[in-house]
Formats: sequence, structure tokens, C-alpha cells
Amino acid sequence: MSLDAATVTETPVGAPLVPSLPLRMRRTEIMTVVYRTDSDAVARLLPPQLEQVGDLVIVHLYRMHDADWFGAYGESAIQLPARHAPTGTVGAYSAYLFVESDGAIAAGREIYGQPKKQAAVTLAADGDLLVGRVTRNGIDVLTATMAYKQRPGDEADLERHAAFRTNLNLKVVPSVDGGIAVHELTARTLADVDVHWVWRGAGTVELRPNAQAPVHVLPVRGVVETFHWSADFTLVHGQVLEQL
Repeated sequence: MSLDAATVTETPVGAPLVPSLPLRMRRTEIMTVVYRTDSDAVARLLPPQLEQVGDLVIVHLYRMHDADWFGAYGESAIQLPARHAPTGTVGAYSAYLFVESDGAIAAGREIYGQPKKQAAVTLAADGDLLVGRVTRNGIDVLTATMAYKQRPGDEADLERHAAFRTNLNLKVVPSVDGGIAVHELTARTLADVDVHWVWRGAGTVELRPNAQAPVHVLPVRGVVETFHWSADFTLVHGQVLEQL
């Protein structure tokens, strides 16, 4: 039987790179650093359709230990608290995202419009220190640290400084003719979040310049707080906030 292109809903056929939602992420280990930056640096990265909410940057470093479709891999998100006034949606806008899994890169970009690029992401204890790194082109573009499990916290602490459960993205998909096929603001909220444990404390974050991973454009002016936590959660479909 020949292939009927009109019925194809996945590519490659029979072995799709982008999965069907929902996806369950289990035993995800996360380091979250909240730091202050220059307000004008935030303003330069936010789409004008989003309102700036303060001068904070949220950095997540993830070790996905058991993810549907993708298995085990590392990921890091650099986010900016923001608000979409017409819908009243408050969340964290994705400025930069780095991932080890090709499928997770494709899914994030094609479904949500996340600006995912390839990089190595590590998160592990080194003696009494938790160390997270994002490495691209052989350069540690981001290094974060905190004391290892010294001060317990709870789930309510995680979003005390900024809300990030809802992720905001500028989705841009080019057209084959040279134009833009999709141009929209999107939102996606994590579902069925089950937080297993939380540790909190002081931390550090260091940024190194890299033209292909320019996280250094959000300079560190002081770390507010750092968290080490573990959770299960589900990736679900989101919504279009605005067509551009």
C-alpha cells in the first residue's frame, strides 16, 4: 500500500521525533537560581506584547531521570518573569533554553515555540557542593553552585520570588517560501506537579560569553536564592495568547 501524504501526522513516518502529548517526567532533579540583573537587559529580550515583572532572572538546571519518549537527559532554562496583560497570564518567558536530547529540542520548538538549542547540561554533587553547568562549544557558559542539602524548604518556597509554572514563549516557524509560517505568543502550564523534596539556600551563578549561547547579556547583579528540588510533572498542550 502506498503512503497517503494527507493522512501523515508524524515525521519521520513510523519513528517520529516529536511526541504526542501528554508526557510524564518522573524523578526530575532541579537546581533553580533566582538572581537580579539589569532591568534594561530584561526589557531588550522581552517581546513588546509582554509586560516586564521586575529585574529577576530564573535559571533552572534539570536532570530528567525518567521522561516519557526521551529517557534520561539534561536541560537548562533561563527565564524572565513576565505578564501578558490582555489575558492576565503571568509566568516566565523563555529567553534561552539548552537541551541534550534531540527529541526534546524538536518537541519544545515545534509544539511550544521554546528557543531550544543543543548543549551539555550537568547537575551533580561535588563533595559538599551542588554544581550545575551548561556547556556549549566547549565553553561553560553557565555555572551555578549551592551548598548541598543543608537547609530544608518546602514547595511554597519555590515560587516565592517569581512564578514559573506557566511558561511563555515567542513561537516563530519559518515558511518554506522565505516568510514566516507561524508567529504567535504561547503559554504552557505544567500539570500534575508532585514535588518530592526541596532544599534552599545561598548560591552563586557565573556566566561566560558565547555568541551562540549569549546568556551573558543578562548580567548577574546578585543572587536572591537558590533551590535544589525534585518533582514529577506532566507536559501538556498549551494555548495561543496572541497571533502576531
